[in-house]
Amino acid sequence: MTNWIPLGDASEISPGNRKSYTIRGTEIAVFHVADNEQPGEFYAIHDSCPHQGASLVDGDGCGTEVTCPLHDWTFDVATGACHDFPEFPLTRYEVKLEDGVLLLDASTIEEEEIPVNPFLVRYGAMGWVDHFEADEDATYAHRERVILKTSRGEEVGEILAAAGVQETSVSSAGTILREFTPADQETLARQEDVRARVFQDCQTLIQERGMPTEIIDCEQLFDQQTVVLYYLGSRMPALEILAQELNANYAWRIVFHPVDEAPAASGCSSGGCGCG
Repeated sequence: MTNWIPLGDASEISPGNRKSYTIRGTEIAVFHVADNEQPGEFYAIHDSCPHQGASLVDGDGCGTEVTCPLHDWTFDVATGACHDFPEFPLTRYEVKLEDGVLLLDASTIEEEEIPVNPFLVRYGAMGWVDHFEADEDATYAHRERVILKTSRGEEVGEILAAAGVQETSVSSAGTILREFTPADQETLARQEDVRARVFQDCQTLIQERGMPTEIIDCEQLFDQQTVVLYYLGSRMPALEILAQELNANYAWRIVFHPVDEAPAASGCSSGGCGCG
């Protein structure tokens, strides 16, 4: 069933412009696509690039096309299609115009969930700090190590504080699965360290191809499946190809991740793109 809700006067979005709205905790971008400054069509999308969650309202574009301001992925807001990586389309919403008012079908938008028992956790080689949800009765001490479930896989984190009751809702970067045990430490000790080989192989390929990318660090996740290469520079389709080549040579899944961006929330589709 449809659930049409008013967004506001259509005149608030002039031809060729766009505007963001927050509906039930979800960011929606509405684009007014028109030619020659004549009234055209309105299109609504989830205002979050499926790669790293950047706002597409801030992107450049012409007609129905918009480019992510972070890594230049290009999308068609009319269809939701991603021109660079078709397997990562945008979420679209139906909009209509009635008596000068924009209406959006919010039937597929779920209420934003407030994390249960959130903790502030430091994780990753870059030392990101974010909120993670734990079981309702779980307790963890300051500096205690834990196993996390993130969008990248299972990894080790360090408890900084219990987040307690939040005055405003906070999103969760993932979940705390359990405490880090001596058995986990033994697992890490037995784990083959492939960081140096992956790092060197990647550096060699980048130099051979003259890519404007600098790899500065390499991290193996606890899940024993994923190796993350952290890079400086702009995200480019060539990194996806490079990830595929490296994956063919290792049992581990090789992904690239920019050093200046925390991982997307757990469950986001960005984790499988090969570029973090």
